[in-house]
Amino acid sequence: MKLLVVSDVHGDLDALERAVDAEADADAVIFLGDGLREAEDLQDMRPELKIYSVRGNCDYASFAPPDGLAAFGGVLFYYTHGNLYNVKNELDTLADAARARGADAALYGHTHCAGCEERSGVVLFNPGALSRVQGRGSYGVVMVENGAPRFEHRRV
Repeated sequence: MKLLVVSDVHGDLDALERAVDAEADADAVIFLGDGLREAEDLQDMRPELKIYSVRGNCDYASFAPPDGLAAFGGVLFYYTHGNLYNVKNELDTLADAARARGADAALYGHTHCAGCEERSGVVLFNPGALSRVQGRGSYGVVMVENGAPRFEHRRV
């Protein structure tokens, strides 16, 4: 199973479309906020896509939830933008929230910095910012095989 993980689109629909095109065989798209309008536009243009979305701190008028929980290939993912967990300063609170929900991994954005680490038995994965606000955008791909996730960062 293949997941495309994107965050912080900030109006760059072109970058979002390029990431989706590059990972056309993805089974689902996990959208981590800050650009929900673009995620909605993408869903309208490509209704066949399974998109799981949460709102970010810049999605002011959105009624999307702040977080979500979904299982793919036997792996439970907690996903959120990250701003509610102070991820720009520390990741323990996010790890605790994911672990409290029984998640194997937490997907988050907000910092615009790609990263992947394990804390307290939970993998914390940030795809970076898809927008080119800070140079070339990035996104994430999660491959789940035999109940084991593999996390990768890719450039737009």
